[in-house]
Amino acid sequence: MVHTTAEWTGRPAIVLFFIARDCPGSARDRDEMARLASLHGPRGVLFLGIDVSARNLGQGDSWSGLPFPVVRDHEFRVASQAGASVTPEAVVLTSDGQVVYKGRIDGRFDDHPQERELEAAILSMLAGESPRIAATPAIGRPIPIPTSLLTTGDRLTFTEHVAPILWRRCAGCHRPGEVAPFSLLKYQDAAKRADDLVEVVLSERMPPWKPRSGAGVFLDSPRLSSLEKETLRVWAETGRTEGDSDRLPPAPRWNDAWRLGEPDLILTMPEPFTVPAGGNDIYQFLRLPVGLDHDVTIAGLEFRPGNRRVVHHTRIYLDATGDARKRDLADPAPGFLGWFDAPDGMDVTYPGLGAWTPGMTPRFAPEGVGRLIKRDSDVVLRTHYHPSGKPEVDRSQVGLYFAKGPTNKTMAGYTLCTAKIDIPPGEKRHRILLSTRLKADVHLHSIVPHAHALCREFRLSATLPDGTIRPLLWITDWDFDWQDQYRYVRPVGLPRGTVVTLAAYFDNSPGNPRNPNNPPRRVRYGGGTKDEMCACHLEFMPDDESGQAAYPARSPFGL
Repeated sequence: MVHTTAEWTGRPAIVLFFIARDCPGSARDRDEMARLASLHGPRGVLFLGIDVSARNLGQGDSWSGLPFPVVRDHEFRVASQAGASVTPEAVVLTSDGQVVYKGRIDGRFDDHPQERELEAAILSMLAGESPRIAATPAIGRPIPIPTSLLTTGDRLTFTEHVAPILWRRCAGCHRPGEVAPFSLLKYQDAAKRADDLVEVVLSERMPPWKPRSGAGVFLDSPRLSSLEKETLRVWAETGRTEGDSDRLPPAPRWNDAWRLGEPDLILTMPEPFTVPAGGNDIYQFLRLPVGLDHDVTIAGLEFRPGNRRVVHHTRIYLDATGDARKRDLADPAPGFLGWFDAPDGMDVTYPGLGAWTPGMTPRFAPEGVGRLIKRDSDVVLRTHYHPSGKPEVDRSQVGLYFAKGPTNKTMAGYTLCTAKIDIPPGEKRHRILLSTRLKADVHLHSIVPHAHALCREFRLSATLPDGTIRPLLWITDWDFDWQDQYRYVRPVGLPRGTVVTLAAYFDNSPGNPRNPNNPPRRVRYGGGTKDEMCACHLEFMPDDESGQAAYPARSPFGL
C-alpha cells in the first residue's frame, strides 16, 4: 500500500517512528510505540513506522501486530528529510510537515525513567500548542544515510525535477515585476545561474529565512528540503539537462491581487509619493483615512505595495486621536516625517496593526480575535523607500477584512526595546540584554524582531518558573534587508512568572561587511539606517480576564 502526505491533511499531529529489524532498541520500544498509537490514534494523530533496515534483510514479519502501518525507506530519503539519525527515533510533525519534536521514544531505557517527552509533545499538539521540549537525544544505531540522496538511476531534468522546485520555492520573488533582480521561471534563467543557485541554496542564504532550527517552529518557512537541495546540486553537476517540454508542469499562477481574497474595505494612499532617483533611503509616514460613518471590527489586514521596486517594507498603525491627520495637513508633501525628531526618539506611539516585508504571507487573526476600527480613525503607514536609480512613484493600498462572527478574544502585546544604545567604534561583539517577567499566563503567537545594519545575532528565550529555558528565536546572520514577523506553527504557552530575555549582538568593527560607516564611528539609537535600534515585539493572547487586564490589547497582528 502506498502512503502519501495527503493522509496528513487535518491531522493534529503526525508521528514517524524510525526503526530497523536488526536494531535491538527498535524491538525494545515496540510496546511503547503500540501504546501511544492505540491511545492517541483514535484522537486523530497519524502514526507511521519508517523501516530503514538494510535491503538484504528482506521484508520479514518483525512489525506484524503493530497498530500502525510500517513502510520501507530503502534510500533513506524520509529519514534524511525528517532529520532522523538513529534507530529507534521519533519525529513529530504538523500536518504541513513542520518538525516540532525529534528524539527518543521512551526515556525509561536511556537513564530518564520519568521522562515521556514524546507523549508530552503529542499531548501538546492535541491541545493546539507547541511542545515544551522540541528535541531530546536519541540513543541507538546510526542510520547509514548516503552522501547522495539520489540514486545513480535518477535522470534529472529541468522540466521534471528542477522547475517545480524553483517555481515553488523561489519564483515568488524571482519573476517579472517582483523584488528579485532576475527571474527563475524558464530553463535558460536557471541553467546559466545553476552554480550560483546551488551555492546560495546549500549555504541557506536563499531563500531568505533567518531563524535557526531548534528555536521555535514557524509558519511560512521557504527552506528547501534536503532532497530538493540535492536535486539542484546533482542537476547542476550532471549537464543541466532541459528535458522534454511535454513533461513541464503547468506554469504556476500567482495571485497578484489580494492574497486573502477581496477586502471588505480598500484604503489607498490619497496622493502618490514620489521617490527620487538617488540619495538616502526614505522613511515616510503616509495617512490613509478610513472614511466610514460607523465603527467596524476587522479580523484581517493585507498590505499591497504600489511599486515593489522602491517599497522596502512598511509598518502599519492605527491612529484614533487625530494626531496623524494634524501632522499630515501641516506637511506640504504627502504624509509627514516624524518618529525620531523628539529628544527620546519616540514622538509617535500609535498602536500597531501589522507589517509587510517581501515574501511575508498575510494571515487572518485567530478565530474569535478582532480589532475595533473607529469611524474617524486613520490607518498610518511608515514605509521604507529605497531609490532605484530613476524617479519612481508609489501609491500603496491596505485591505481591511471585517470580522464575520463574534470577536470575544483579544490579542495583546509587549515590546522589549531600549533607546539606550551606544556602540563604540571597533567593538566586534557588543551585547544588549533586555528582559521582562510575564504578569499573566499567555500563549505566544508571533514575534517581530527589529534592528539595523550592525546587528549580527538575535536570541530570544523564555526561562519558565521551574527553571526550564525554552528557545523562542535564534538568528545568527541578521540582515537588515530581511526582517519578518515570525508566527509560531502552534502557540507557545508561557506561564505567569516566565522571564523572556532578548540578547542581541552588534558588530561595529571594520570586519563587518554590512557596517554602513567606513571607518566605523560611534553608533547610538536612531531611526536612520546608519543608527541602531534593538527591539522585539511579542504578540500573545492572555489566558484569562486577569491577563487581559494586565496586558491591554494595543497591538494585534504585529507591531
